[in-house]
Amino acid sequence: MRTKFIETINKLWIDESGDPGFKFNYGSTKHFIIGFVYLNINQKEIDKGVRKIKKQITQLKSKLHLISNYEFKFSRCKDKFRKEFLKLITKFPIKYKVIVVNKRKLKAPALQYRPKELYCELIRRLLYDNNPPLEKATLIIDEAVAKIHQKEFKGVLRRYLTKNIVRRIQQQRSKSEDMIQIIDMICGSVFRKYEKGEHNYYRLIKNKEKILIEF
Repeated sequence: MRTKFIETINKLWIDESGDPGFKFNYGSTKHFIIGFVYLNINQKEIDKGVRKIKKQITQLKSKLHLISNYEFKFSRCKDKFRKEFLKLITKFPIKYKVIVVNKRKLKAPALQYRPKELYCELIRRLLYDNNPPLEKATLIIDEAVAKIHQKEFKGVLRRYLTKNIVRRIQQQRSKSEDMIQIIDMICGSVFRKYEKGEHNYYRLIKNKEKILIEF
């Protein structure tokens, strides 16, 4: 699949890593990562592009002797599987945008102690000021994540975004949606770099980075 310049983003998949909480003594992570991935091809060919990606992921599962419905999820994968998957997705015509927040360094008190407000602000920044821009885009989010943040998501969309930017939100189970698995693995790789100082996963996918924002 050849990578081509696109004028707008019409479909994107969103996921996150870490958590937006501030109870560091009770398990909250120091960093929270949220990002999206999109296909950097003619937007009329997205469905075709997704099918090709799915086929190659299926072939990888066969190569690794994994069951057909195996889910590539960063927090659960073996190191070997992570690296093989990340190497594969560098061949795909995709780009990603990620926002990284170091919660210990936040200065605004209003954000520092209100995880839901922090989440809303990050979603707003994630969906705004994109190049190429979003145009009547469909957002696809992991069903499990959507259940946690549904009110915040809808609040941001009503308050900040018009239907010319985001047309609709779809919820999908990550187990059956390869593109959600891709952004999960990307966010997990970025999270490991910032949370634990492990750069080996991030190095594999950095060339697919459209933008990374440290917040």
